[in-house]
Amino acid sequence: MNINGKHYHTIWVKENNPETIQIIDQRSLPFEFKIKDLKTIEDTFQAIKEMWVRGAPLIGVTAAYGMYLGLLGLSENDNLKNQIIDLARYLESSRPTAVNLKYALDLVLEKISGAESLKEKTELAFKTANQLKANEIENCRLIGENGFPFIKQISKAKKGETVNILTHCNAGWLACVDYGTATAPIYLAHEKGIKIHIWIDETRPRNQGARLTAYELEQQGVPHTVITDNTGGLLMQKGLVDMVIVGSDRTSANGDVANKIGTYLKALAAHDNNIPFYVALPLSTIDWNINDGIKEIPIEERDHDEVKYVEGWNKNEITKVRIMPENSPVANYSFDITPSKYVTALITEKGVCRAKKQDIEKMRIEEGYIKFNLNWKEKSFDFSDKDFHEINVYRQELYEAGLIGTYSYGIGFGNLSVRYNKNQFIISGSATGNLKNLSKNHFALVTNFDILKNNIQCVGLTKASSESLSHAAIYNSNPEINAVIHIHHKDMWEKHLNDLPTTNKKAEFGTPEIAFELAKLANLPSGIIIMGGHPEGIISYGKTIEKAYNILIECFNKLQK
Repeated sequence: MNINGKHYHTIWVKENNPETIQIIDQRSLPFEFKIKDLKTIEDTFQAIKEMWVRGAPLIGVTAAYGMYLGLLGLSENDNLKNQIIDLARYLESSRPTAVNLKYALDLVLEKISGAESLKEKTELAFKTANQLKANEIENCRLIGENGFPFIKQISKAKKGETVNILTHCNAGWLACVDYGTATAPIYLAHEKGIKIHIWIDETRPRNQGARLTAYELEQQGVPHTVITDNTGGLLMQKGLVDMVIVGSDRTSANGDVANKIGTYLKALAAHDNNIPFYVALPLSTIDWNINDGIKEIPIEERDHDEVKYVEGWNKNEITKVRIMPENSPVANYSFDITPSKYVTALITEKGVCRAKKQDIEKMRIEEGYIKFNLNWKEKSFDFSDKDFHEINVYRQELYEAGLIGTYSYGIGFGNLSVRYNKNQFIISGSATGNLKNLSKNHFALVTNFDILKNNIQCVGLTKASSESLSHAAIYNSNPEINAVIHIHHKDMWEKHLNDLPTTNKKAEFGTPEIAFELAKLANLPSGIIIMGGHPEGIISYGKTIEKAYNILIECFNKLQK
């Protein structure tokens, strides 16, 4: 987004000084524009806790850079692993409600776990933070694309008259890295020439609406009006609100939405007046481990002074003024929970869905990321009951053992395949790691592949797994192999890293590099390969699915003793 005509992200690496991360200090807006340097993990903790940065996506990216800064402050020693875990726990304690914080920290820990030296871990943490930032920007752009049709539809129904949108708190560019979540469809509509007007709740006690959302919209030239938090209901009754769109700090797997205190009341008013109430969020904001947001999402209680005092601009400085009796008790709950039944739809980077568990599950983050070129024909293929039963029995056993499953932040892991004929194989589909039971529709048939060109062709009612290139390399290398299993297990991976055949630590999953590595090792009699550049990843193979399974389970059982 632009400030005085110049484009800014909310967080970036300082030019010519990669050991300093810079942020826009949001405490000073809209009165002063200040840039703050973060040089240590303590700086990052303070930035998150004291809301120099705020908003779930931006908190996550800031935490990722915080891990990088924390690693810069460590020295190589025998206790390095525990020190790194302590860094993550320290940052995680800065704010309890926004799930993106833990998501980002878990992601960095996963990415650096395979590196041996502190230097390599630090480089990977930096790379991960940069990639996460880029992902969040793209996610918000896509949220804008997916939310825009709702504004366009209302505009068309009103024959081009102004679309009035109410929003609460700040779910804009300043809460993310660029575009914002709730504001992304608004900015896109404005760019496309649709007449819009935004009602901005001031959002007590910190006034993120009046101070931040209004600042953003003013800079972008979007028509808007700041209102007190209690005005929205009246505007809805008077027909002056066409839709409500807000962000989310954490959304449960069943669609309950935690957002800035006061959001729930807006949802109730919208429901009573038959006005659509949308929540815009990246999928990383969904907590897949919580199925009842009202009971389970933790609600942050902040400093009482945020309620006792208001901040404002007076005599060229920001000053605080007490607005209540000095000794009156205060409660300062930062968030409330809007039950899913009041949410018209969730707008995500992957599309739009109802706030219902089964619909959200379909939008779930896919197993890993498909890095190869995928030519997929969405149609069923001939798959005998006998073949299905054989592969599925072992798949269920691996799921029960936790060797196939889903991480807490939503990414699934684990897959298995069997040779179909000379150059084809059946493999469990992408995004199936979270499912306990699979049907035939959850498998794909890889019909052709070209490792050099990084290409996979498949048919099925689901896409082939993101590990298909690895399976293809093994089948292509050794005609005696008829089954391949890929699982994740951190302890097993760490214990056998280097004492079993191990791929190059710089070769990542889903790439030709790791495919060539696996092809070289697939002729060894061990039947098991540690994926050095794919943290926790382990591959087993054999003449039958039973043999590939037994090799894994034997290794797994030894670890449990």
